[in-house]
Amino acid sequence: MTTVYNLCKLLIDRGRTDGLQEKMDVYLAADRLTPEEYSALSKMLTAEAAE
Repeated sequence: MTTVYNLCKLLIDRGRTDGLQEKMDVYLAADRLTPEEYSALSKMLTAEAAE
């Protein structure tokens, strides 16, 4: 797992998700996240929003 993945996961766990999806999009475009990491984080973010 990348450092960016771990940081995004920590932010999701702490509920600090404002604007995170857009940041993740940029990280994916800049190859800072793998498509698999992006997918996993998006699922976590969606689950967090549903709570």
